Amino acid sequence: GCPARRSTAAVAAAAACGGLGGFLAWRGICGGPARAARDAAGHVASAERRALAMIDEVHAKQAKRLDDGLDEAGHCQEIERLVIELRGGVTFVPQALRLAARAQQLDKDAVRRSDFPDTREGHLQYRTATRAWQRRRLMELLVQAGIPDETVDRACRLVGKDMLAAHDPDMQTLQDASCLVFLGQELSQYERHRDADDGRLADTIQQTWRLMSQEAKAKAVSINYTPFALGALLEGVAAAEGFEATSSPMVSPRLPFETVELLQQSWKSVDESKLGDEFFERLFAEDRELTQVFNYPAARPANVSKIVRLLLELLGSDSVPRMERVVHAFAALGAEFGRLRTAHLAPIKRALVRSVTAYASPKDKRRTNQAWEAFFYAVCAVAAPYLVLRDHVVDFGAATSSALPLPDAGTHAGFIAANGVSLLQMCLHVSERSQGGASAPTEVVGKLHEARDWLARAVMGSINAYCGLVSSCISVSTQAEPKSSSDPVQGDVATIELAE
Repeated sequence: GCPARRSTAAVAAAAACGGLGGFLAWRGICGGPARAARDAAGHVASAERRALAMIDEVHAKQAKRLDDGLDEAGHCQEIERLVIELRGGVTFVPQALRLAARAQQLDKDAVRRSDFPDTREGHLQYRTATRAWQRRRLMELLVQAGIPDETVDRACRLVGKDMLAAHDPDMQTLQDASCLVFLGQELSQYERHRDADDGRLADTIQQTWRLMSQEAKAKAVSINYTPFALGALLEGVAAAEGFEATSSPMVSPRLPFETVELLQQSWKSVDESKLGDEFFERLFAEDRELTQVFNYPAARPANVSKIVRLLLELLGSDSVPRMERVVHAFAALGAEFGRLRTAHLAPIKRALVRSVTAYASPKDKRRTNQAWEAFFYAVCAVAAPYLVLRDHVVDFGAATSSALPLPDAGTHAGFIAANGVSLLQMCLHVSERSQGGASAPTEVVGKLHEARDWLARAVMGSINAYCGLVSSCISVSTQAEPKSSSDPVQGDVATIELAE
């Protein structure tokens, strides 16, 4: 419309002329600035199109990042798409941010890594040199395209990462988009280039996760990952959130070869596209409250099959340590974000074992059920010790009353002993307050702390050993036929749950 300072004059002139003459007078007074604004906007849009085309032309000359991966142009266009998505539409993306997104990998190969020392300091020098080159190259292209100087400076600063993401919303959006492209487009490519037990990938994901905003993290857990990538994501996110397994996590029993072979053979009969829905249908039919435990994007049905398939692939003796880390990460994240508790292991076991066994033939149903029971107890050997120490009184009671024989008697004895030490400490503190401030000897207090910590570790060790024992007892082996469900030695623990 017409600028405010000309409104009165426009109305007066139009009134004086009247009719068609008034309309033409109004257009003559107000139309000039409007046309100028439209022309300026068109010039800016034209300059932006030229700049984007020039950036893409440079990208087209660069090699692909990884085998079968995105080329540089596709990589940066995906970053641009995510920037627009994170901001809620292209209208809300500043021109400098869009140009910087498209230029994230601009002429990256111009600086060679081999020109710098193979050390951390050398890597930092290489990164600094690369960013400086990209800033200069982008400035040349944008100036040539006719982009305004202020926008050129801002875009070059974003590409050079001159600002901290925590202090600059555009920098955070750009960083989020780059991280999401890595997780969604490139993470699965590492499966072809790295060993399955290579912890460096989990370390990379850990660093990536810490760079992301909460909004980007919510998008990240909704990405469709391969089983390998999903396991690496669990490890990395658990570490980033402070739940990383120690260098010596709880150990899972090594299942006999016959059991592993039966598990993998029976898995071939499972319809992986349906298993997740069947699992949750059985799980929620038993306990509707579990809908709240699994009410987050990462716990969608498709990921059930992926996690199970990954764990089966990691049952080989060389890969079991990674399986232990993945299970620990799953238990830790489930406890923190979904209130997963020890009592939930029983319905999870039944839902999983029955869902898989339903696909077995009648003659194989018993042995298949037995093998999957053994598998689940092997998983519990890692997950249950972590969960049981995080149970509250009510949760611990619920776990004890569940159909799964956990916590076992040794776990209860350890808890009672640990509580006994805590009561003794309480008595010492009460006596200190009532005896005029006389405190207990430092050595005594220290020993009591040590005893309580030791008993907590003993609780974890007890439930870990018990799960391992149960898994070993009911594993399928050709050396001996499985005992019947009425065998007094195995009792209720080895009862075969015929699924359907």
